[in-house]
Amino acid sequence: MFLDRLKNFKSYKTETTPCRVKLSSNENPFDLPEWLKEKISEAVKNIPLNRYPDPTSQELKEVIADFYGVSPENLVLGNGSDELIHLLVTVVGQIDRPVMYPVPTFPMYQVSADILGRPKAEFLLDQNFQLDKREIDKALEKEPQLAFFASPNNPTGNSFDRDLILYTAERGIFTAVDEAYIHFSDKKDFLNEAVNSDRIVVIRTMSKIGLAGIRLGVLIANKDVASLLDRARQPFNITYPTQIIGKIVLTEGKEVIKNQIEKIVSERKRVMEQVQKIKGIKVYPSDANFFLIKVPDGETVHRMLIEEGVLVRNMSHLPMMENCLRVSIGKPEENDTFIKALKNVMEKI
Repeated sequence: MFLDRLKNFKSYKTETTPCRVKLSSNENPFDLPEWLKEKISEAVKNIPLNRYPDPTSQELKEVIADFYGVSPENLVLGNGSDELIHLLVTVVGQIDRPVMYPVPTFPMYQVSADILGRPKAEFLLDQNFQLDKREIDKALEKEPQLAFFASPNNPTGNSFDRDLILYTAERGIFTAVDEAYIHFSDKKDFLNEAVNSDRIVVIRTMSKIGLAGIRLGVLIANKDVASLLDRARQPFNITYPTQIIGKIVLTEGKEVIKNQIEKIVSERKRVMEQVQKIKGIKVYPSDANFFLIKVPDGETVHRMLIEEGVLVRNMSHLPMMENCLRVSIGKPEENDTFIKALKNVMEKI
């Protein structure tokens, strides 16, 4: 009785099928170098694990602020960006007013709304997976108070039209721009708008640039907005190890991250060019550390790639995603294995 509303609830799906090559979760494929791990190990060894961490994460905030070129007062930190998304869905606007977002997109906007029983104003992207003003206007008719735009978008990989995101915010909608993949894009971000507006915030994550294991998300906002949101954050949500590791990697390991991002962007270009040569496959443009392809039979190709030892993400269950597979960029040798496996599969079907 008490949990009846969760009976039809669909949780976030992850892909855990064991495979030799894992290109399904949009992770940075490169581990940290040993010298950096040794520095982390020494620091972690001295953590007083019997004590709570700094509830404000002040030292980590100062490092992140420098990393992004903002002020520590502009930041709210979360246990991954997922916690920050859930925080926004929980506290922004009235709980009986809709959350607005396009489909297909990152499922956590829908998951958080469903957990809270909050209405949703979903709207479709166009055939090129771009925002459509007519669809946005239809969603606005439902009088949402919170909008999410993932740009670059997951799972499509493309960046959204800036003007249409601003158009939504200008209509009095509190607008969150989820820039989880912005490090792999050459498009203009929304940081300036976020720190100077009371209705636009930016969400970032360390998960895509090499720190998925420490669960560190960042919300960047106007100082007044950030202060209010920080009041509703769970206390001690950023663990002692996360604070320590984050500080070390984002200072002493800054060049490591930069070089790894450059490698991923270079590999993305190479792999996409190779896949475009395979007959029967459509490759969509990408500004992320993954790209989307359309194949003749998504279920079959996904299964046969697993048989070849390669795991990608089958997105066919999402609207407009029939027969679409999402492919994360891996190490060069992993990408080569994927390309060879995909060629073998396409020759058989």
